[in-house]
Amino acid sequence: MWYGKMYVSGRHEIFEFDAYGVQGAPSAKKVLPFLESLLSFLELDCGELTPMFQKIGDSWERRITEGDREAGTAAMMELGKLAARHIYFRLLYVRWFERMNRMGLNQDWGSEEDRQMLVELRQLPEQLPRYQEQIQRFFDLVLDVDKAGRDPQQQASAHYLYDAPKDPSLFSFRPIPLSFEPVEPGRCSPVLYPLHISDMIDYSLRSCVERGITVRRCKNCGRWFPQTGRVSAEYCERPVASGQQTCREAGAFQQWTKKQSDDPVFKAYRKEYKKRFAWIKAGRITDEQFYAWSEQAREMKKKCDREVITLDEFKDWLGKP
Repeated sequence: MWYGKMYVSGRHEIFEFDAYGVQGAPSAKKVLPFLESLLSFLELDCGELTPMFQKIGDSWERRITEGDREAGTAAMMELGKLAARHIYFRLLYVRWFERMNRMGLNQDWGSEEDRQMLVELRQLPEQLPRYQEQIQRFFDLVLDVDKAGRDPQQQASAHYLYDAPKDPSLFSFRPIPLSFEPVEPGRCSPVLYPLHISDMIDYSLRSCVERGITVRRCKNCGRWFPQTGRVSAEYCERPVASGQQTCREAGAFQQWTKKQSDDPVFKAYRKEYKKRFAWIKAGRITDEQFYAWSEQAREMKKKCDREVITLDEFKDWLGKP
């Protein structure tokens, strides 16, 4: 019996969840950029989630102690809302969904399993912020390329004694349910079968160390991003709202703009371009005359960039009516 799978394929991490017990035909599948689940979890405001966990816990308690079916339905509705907030909470949803199905079939509730699930719900509001703090500390000491350096293996070895962290504020690794199996045609990979949120955090962090992947704060948005490409990358490609530029695209444009603003050839061209564009509104030239001039100006600029003509010669040409 499994509830979910998580594995890495290239620059992506894949999640599959089985809410119906079909085992092999997942009811939900999501593909994210590598490490996005961990980074977005780090950015969650866990304080906002506390009332939801309290509400789910209260409803679940009534379901397993009083047999209140409506309370069970209320718990599942809130778990569905949580699952929409973050991929990690999808695991909670499918686990509780499966247990609710067995309750309906067997007409049993109040078991030790049910009580343990209640304890887990009650503990999560305290555990989640602690996980965030441990992840942040792991970044600072092991994965942050600007603080810890470029070798996560070396840093991890320095801060752990066997599987125990020397710093109690670091994340504690535990045995996790890993398999090794085909994940796509012609390719096998380690596959995590998580039972708890901490399993997915564990898998992401150890994957970074094993693959030598560091993280850095984006120069534009300030969020963490994994350096799966160039180690010198300063801008992230984290998901953004539809139609918006990624930070890497925005950063490239900013660099181009800065470079152009310092370029005397571009400055001279841009100044004359703006002046002649204003002439169109003033009626001094037509659109056709402006576009004909701009094509010639671009060709002359290319000659100046290649040093076929000097900057002074280019300025003289620009100044001609």
